[in-house]
Formats: sequence, structure tokens, C-alpha cells
Amino acid sequence: MSQHDGDDEEERLRATRVVAETIERSLAPYRGLVPEEMLAQMREAIEDELVKNPYSAALLRQLMARPAPASSGEVPREGAPFDERGRDRKGGAAGGGREGA
Repeated sequence: MSQHDGDDEEERLRATRVVAETIERSLAPYRGLVPEEMLAQMREAIEDELVKNPYSAALLRQLMARPAPASSGEVPREGAPFDERGRDRKGGAAGGGREGA
């Protein structure tokens, strides 16, 4: 098995984990309110939507490509112009940031 094959397998496992986590978060509000059979049908429908719908699959790829930050705070924005001091501009979670801070 080549290194590339290992990378592909790792990517598949990560995708499977992200899909499972997304499904479980989606179903959490319904646990205890609907029968298990209905939860199973909902799980199947959500999984189909996530992996077969091209728009959902694109969002899933974005979710996989950007891991959660280890801590909160300002981070450099890709492609952001340098500020007057020659440093990357920083942005918050919504891509904003404080000018001159």
C-alpha cells in the first residue's frame, strides 16, 4: 500500500466521522421524542442528503478542510492585505476584526 493510499483511507475515515458527528448533532433534539424507527429513517435521510446532494457534499468538504481552532483569538486571514505596519490583518470568527487594534 502506498502513502497515497493511506492518505485516501485517512480521508475516508475522517469523512465518515464528520458525517456521523453531523448526523448525531442533527438527531439530538429528537431523541426521546420520536420512536427509534423514526430516528433510523431520519439518520438515513440525513446521510443520503449529506453525501449525495452536490451542494451538501461541497459543504461537507469545506467542513473537513478547515479543522476547528485549538483556541479562540485572532487568526491571520488568507489573502488579507498587510496593515500599515506590514503585518497580516487579523479577523475574528465572522471574518471581521478591529481596525487599528
